[in-house]
Amino acid sequence: MVWGPNGKRTGSRPAGTAQREFAVLSGFRLRDALIIVLGNIVGQLAGALGYGVWLAVAMGTAEGLALKIQLDPWRNHLVLVSGLSGYLFMLPWILHLLSKRRITLSGIGFRWPGMRWFVYALLAFIALKAFSVWLMSLLDEATIEKSYRTMEGVVGTGPLWVFMSAVIVVVAAPLLEETAFRGALYQGLSRHMPRLAAALLATIAFTAIHLQYALAGGVVAIVTTAQVAMLGAMLMFLYMKSRSLWPGIALHALNNGVSLIFLFALLQH
Repeated sequence: MVWGPNGKRTGSRPAGTAQREFAVLSGFRLRDALIIVLGNIVGQLAGALGYGVWLAVAMGTAEGLALKIQLDPWRNHLVLVSGLSGYLFMLPWILHLLSKRRITLSGIGFRWPGMRWFVYALLAFIALKAFSVWLMSLLDEATIEKSYRTMEGVVGTGPLWVFMSAVIVVVAAPLLEETAFRGALYQGLSRHMPRLAAALLATIAFTAIHLQYALAGGVVAIVTTAQVAMLGAMLMFLYMKSRSLWPGIALHALNNGVSLIFLFALLQH
């Protein structure tokens, strides 16, 4: 027995036209998915390390660097550089697969699903915000502000860094994270297990990659992790049902954009 493109048992690999359809639906192999996700992790670490070295050289000393880098604007810049580096490390293998025609844009999930799926994405966004409001209603005002301030590192200071914040958070993150976790990881895992198990593991991985927001600890860590996990579950649902990345990208961009606006507003006070 083998697992088909939808995580269902099939007696054997399809042949001929069916085999080509199978390749399009499951363009990513598990190895590809792991390379892409690990590339993101290694890239984030390399970006953070590189920025720390550059800052130490620019300051002329490494003394107290660990403490200084936690302050604005260096923390903001560190988070942005690390995030951008993670996305850049993902791209080469994706571009390699596309150039070698082992996958297609359609196989990744860049196919038009129909307008109704964007309506569903908007409804999912409303439900997600309602869930967040309910979580926040359980907290006091000081804890709510602390939960938002766990994300303030993504807001750069100065026009260039503000522009980078918007591009990375609202454009790059939705496009590349949806490709990595809903496209690559889910497709790769679904070749070896039922699709619900693949979806669960891909959602856990997506949540884990965002655990930097849980560093505040305590109830704030629980709230931020729950929000990311709910977002990941909704993104996975949209992809599994529509077989397209575009509704998830729309939801992801909308969620990040609105959060960024609230964060900018909060930090003005």
